[in-house]
Amino acid sequence: MIRQTSIDCYNQIKAEGLLSKRRLQVYEAILEYAPCSSSEAIRNANATFGVFGVSSRFTELRDLGVIYEKGTKKCSVTGRNVIEWDLTDRLPKDIKLTKTTKKDRINDALEGLRELYKNKDSKEQWVKVADLIKLI
Repeated sequence: MIRQTSIDCYNQIKAEGLLSKRRLQVYEAILEYAPCSSSEAIRNANATFGVFGVSSRFTELRDLGVIYEKGTKKCSVTGRNVIEWDLTDRLPKDIKLTKTTKKDRINDALEGLRELYKNKDSKEQWVKVADLIKLI
């Protein structure tokens, strides 16, 4: 049974785009199956996303304060004693929200490279493009 506070928190996180795509997928898997192990959440949500790059998202979500280690349990997937994860009723903390999409940042960097090509000796432009690429 999902608590209403968790549902409300999820709705706000999704509406405001407070988590990256992969983090939100993992968060949704935990929402649906909580409390659960990471293997249980991944197995049950495997139709939605692949396994690669998912396990570290649990720690990231914990560090953001949206899930917590409820305790330990015997995992129904691995048979091992593992961490049991559950949702908090808090929004992510210490997140850096950007107003631009990744596609916009890539386009900005490409435009900067085009300008560099036109003006080959502009050191300031090189620094600007390097900074744009770092943002991607």
